[in-house]
Amino acid sequence: MPASQYLFEVYVHIRSITREKQILFWTIIFPITYLSLITFIFGGGSEVSFNVAVVDMDNTEISRALIEAMKSSGVFRINLLGDSSDVGSIMREGRYDATLIIPQGFGYNISHARQSMVSIVYIRGLTDSESAKAAVEGFVRSFGSLLTERLLNTARPYIPETVFEYVVFVVKPINISYSAVEARPLLTPGGVKMYYVLSTVGVMILYTGLFTGLGSILEIRREGVIGVILSSPIESHKLFIANMLSGLVSIAIASTSIIVVGLALGADMSLVPPAGWASIAFLLLVGAIGVMGMGYLIAPFMRTNEAANSIANAIAFPTMFLGGIAIPKFLLPQEIRIFSEIYPLSRILDSARNIAVYGWDTRQALEYSLPAIIVSIAAIIAGWTLYRRALEYAVERP
Repeated sequence: MPASQYLFEVYVHIRSITREKQILFWTIIFPITYLSLITFIFGGGSEVSFNVAVVDMDNTEISRALIEAMKSSGVFRINLLGDSSDVGSIMREGRYDATLIIPQGFGYNISHARQSMVSIVYIRGLTDSESAKAAVEGFVRSFGSLLTERLLNTARPYIPETVFEYVVFVVKPINISYSAVEARPLLTPGGVKMYYVLSTVGVMILYTGLFTGLGSILEIRREGVIGVILSSPIESHKLFIANMLSGLVSIAIASTSIIVVGLALGADMSLVPPAGWASIAFLLLVGAIGVMGMGYLIAPFMRTNEAANSIANAIAFPTMFLGGIAIPKFLLPQEIRIFSEIYPLSRILDSARNIAVYGWDTRQALEYSLPAIIVSIAAIIAGWTLYRRALEYAVERP
């Protein structure tokens, strides 16, 4: 089969994508929809904010100053409730992460150097509510410390220095200094979206690769031309290459669509240098070949398209999550994470994502994914061997 014939096979496959709605959906529409949903849900970066209700029973200048400070912090989305609100019922409805109650006399006590008190209502055992409680508590304490510092600075001219130092120590025995560092790319919205762009490419490699391999023998048998093909001068390995190229073209078309949509959604492609893109392309190619090899290994045992589709889904759907392909590995329980560390496509995809998001160089990526690359190459070689024998067997028993 000359090179022109391979190109013709690829051309026929591309035409089938535009003509058959099912292929068009799974090759282009599904990955675009999946990426749009996953970036909408998880692509906002690491910005944290809480829905907090405030019941201001005091309504003084100091209580209003506290509320305004919370609003301007960017951490809290504040909603004021009336004094008669049933806070317990409102919290149980899940409308707010926490409620801050400012009692009457709050401002009077502070202005007369008396201890004031506020109440925080939260839902015990609910992570978001527990976090909101800690955030509100920390903010109120900081607000109180700021008031104390201002009072001390006002009174300082009238207090002996030794006494003043002791009072400062009692009020604030430990000072904290802050030093800001640049966030890792994954902690920025563009980095998060870039991460999920490559994750979506990984999902398409998993599904398309398995379906390509598993359906390879059945497709020829279904069309009733396997005997004609094998009685012709076309060698079986050329059929194998043509079938594999069709699968790779599908993956390339889907990946291109995913990257274009990822750019439109705000993925930061500038995180990846040109050499990094070459490494990513190589790794994803090897990953795709390895998944196809897995499909070719199982294909000879398939008798119907329904069985092949069921097996492909039974393998792909769990492993896209358990293998850390669709979601980050750190979200997986420790026991399941072991599987994601040894699953070849997961290690290869991890290397590609680490190049794109964490700045790994090619050497680091290849060292980490080398075992997976070896397994992938072995899988495609073994898959080719079984594919060839399956073709011969199919002629004998069509």
